[in-house]
Amino acid sequence: MPSIKHLDSDVVNKIAAGEVVQRPSSVLKELVENSIDARSTKIDINILDSGKTLIEVSDNGNGMSKDDLEICYLKHTTSKISNQEDLFKLTTKGFRGEAISSICSVSKFKISSSDFDNLRNVLSIENGKIINTYEESGLKGTTISVSNLFYNVPARRKFLKSDNVELRHLVNEFIRISIPHHDVSFSFKHNGNLLYLLNPSNLKERIVRIFGNNINNKLVEISESTEIGKISGFIFKSKFLNRSRKNQFLFVNNRYIKSSYLNHSISKAYEGLIKPEYNPGYFIFFEIPKDSIDINVHPTKTEVKFENESSLYAILNSSVRHSLGKFNIIPNIDFSNDINLSNLSSESDIKPPNISFSSDFNPFSDIEVNIDDENEKNDNRLFNSNLNNISENSNFNKIHDYFSISDKYIVTKTKSNLILINMRRARYRVLYERFLTEISSEHNSSQKLMFPIVLNFDREELAILNEIKIQLSHIGFEFLTFGEEKIEINGINPLFETEKINLLFNEFIENKILEVPSSSSSINDHLAILMAKSKSLKSKAILNYSEQEELVNQLFACKKPELCPDGKITFYTLTNDVLEKFFK
Repeated sequence: MPSIKHLDSDVVNKIAAGEVVQRPSSVLKELVENSIDARSTKIDINILDSGKTLIEVSDNGNGMSKDDLEICYLKHTTSKISNQEDLFKLTTKGFRGEAISSICSVSKFKISSSDFDNLRNVLSIENGKIINTYEESGLKGTTISVSNLFYNVPARRKFLKSDNVELRHLVNEFIRISIPHHDVSFSFKHNGNLLYLLNPSNLKERIVRIFGNNINNKLVEISESTEIGKISGFIFKSKFLNRSRKNQFLFVNNRYIKSSYLNHSISKAYEGLIKPEYNPGYFIFFEIPKDSIDINVHPTKTEVKFENESSLYAILNSSVRHSLGKFNIIPNIDFSNDINLSNLSSESDIKPPNISFSSDFNPFSDIEVNIDDENEKNDNRLFNSNLNNISENSNFNKIHDYFSISDKYIVTKTKSNLILINMRRARYRVLYERFLTEISSEHNSSQKLMFPIVLNFDREELAILNEIKIQLSHIGFEFLTFGEEKIEINGINPLFETEKINLLFNEFIENKILEVPSSSSSINDHLAILMAKSKSLKSKAILNYSEQEELVNQLFACKKPELCPDGKITFYTLTNDVLEKFFK
């Protein structure tokens, strides 16, 4: 067994960096939070190749002196805390003194900063070591450039996702920071394209600017003050919710957090207003005394411990319910109007009905029946009839080869087996292979629309649709983007009704089509699954005989008829041996 030894400092730094720097968005978060802590009013972000080539953040904050600059990259150096007690009264985003050190150890790092105008000090660092220092002219503030992330940790770089996925993580991190800091001006560029330009504004204006005008009338204000803390922000009206969780934002003292416990509180408030598979949307802010929370739980600082968590749960639930009721989102029963019903009472006394009958009356008195003889005749007639039917086998020739059970399953037969087929899964498999063939072969089966369909989306949603635009055109969906929030659909796949197109496009977005591996075949496969699942037969649909026959033939013409795309079996074979066991 190898002996225990001290790890090299370079190895230690790279291990530590793995906790803080997981992907380009981790770097962006740390740099922008440092800019906010420096009291910047203007922050500019420049990204190349989804952060793999460059992440650059410039601000007009307090900046650093030359002495501070020369130690800022060292581990556990920070200006934000000085003792243990400071951990429990934090007013800044960063505090550990780990971020810059971790980033420097896995990238080519350059920092330019000044705490006064006209002259800046510049530091270049590679692999955690200073390789160059010099001065240059410049204004007060700081600019940090992080190039070639994970260049010296190829295993980490290899596991980064596609540019599309990493860009989405960068944008999501940017949104989480820019929403609470709506008094700060932000710009966000990717590969030279300006994605966001946000001027100082109030909270709602910032949300609308990020997510588009379409969100403006979907929001309901929430506001509550208690001894525990203050709750404010906006929640979505119930009729605008969907299955996605992407519009769920919780902030504690302007810091984005994740809390399944508090999310459950909000979901309970919507109970009865939305379908079980739907999720609430919200932008909720908590102002809580600093000594009542602990954010030093995880390196990402998105997990928070609350001193009065159960009380906060109840207050949040009550606040959401109050806002939904206040703005008439919760349906009310009107007890003020009388229901106009006819008067069912009678002024006369209630009396029993007067019925005359004869106790001697018997309608069967004239019929004589020998019960034993009659039963024997009926038994013989039934037995002989069944024997004749079986021996002649005449009725079996009239039975179809396909029939359904409970309108969910098709039963058919081979020479020696019975086959039980799940209708919905069979249809799912058939449609999946059909759509996959069309996408892969670039077969354009498009139905042109006389009146184009116009749909509204936010910027992130539009980016997703534009990334899969070519694949969608292969299966008949043709659209143009105009403005920052709209698409115009001019052609659709003939299998889909125009009324369902909005739902289908939202399915593409909600299922995070770009989270799949970057190869085109994987995206095509994912698209085909979504299309087939959206169109596949519902379990209660009724098929006639010819439709059952057609579905069975299509299923067994598939490459993998035995499984639906989700990996569940489509049919079950009852062999002769299995049937024999039933009658032993």
